[in-house]
Amino acid sequence: MPDSLGSRGLDATRRLLAHFPDAPLKVDDRGTSIELTPTDPDGFAVTIYDQDDDTMIAAGRWHTHYDDPEQLAWCALWLLTPFYRLVEEHKGGVLVAVWVERYEADGWVGSDPVFYMNPEDPISWQAKGDETFARRYQQQRIVDLPMPYTQFEPEAALDADGLPPDFQAGKRVVHDRESEAITLV
Repeated sequence: MPDSLGSRGLDATRRLLAHFPDAPLKVDDRGTSIELTPTDPDGFAVTIYDQDDDTMIAAGRWHTHYDDPEQLAWCALWLLTPFYRLVEEHKGGVLVAVWVERYEADGWVGSDPVFYMNPEDPISWQAKGDETFARRYQQQRIVDLPMPYTQFEPEAALDADGLPPDFQAGKRVVHDRESEAITLV
């Protein structure tokens, strides 16, 4: 198999995950993809795909592409920590967007949205009648970092256990009259 950006992304992920051999994680390495499935029922799977010119990473209905193998590997690792979380937003029961959030000094910051509703049509993003936006947050703590998170985010406000103050493993849903996804455009 020729050396490609995609294959290097998978190799970088394998090397990084080798530092966490005791993580409660099933690793299904198929050669051109790696699926990381937590054994914790509150966890969510992360899958990496070799796409030759880049590597795609997916979790739930979210995905993005990387052409930097090391960034891809770190994204996979961060998704297994309590400092990244998935957010899925529905409007009246219809999926409108999915994105990741990273815990930073100013709190949770969203990035890399995948839109399932046109973000350039502001009228469609307005709640009608008693319609609400439901955001499903999904967090996990499968991997503990070998150093304090403050080495990555020195100004991050953490609780006594070194976690984001609102950390909650598993899923939780928040309802709102306004979309948060549309602010990520």
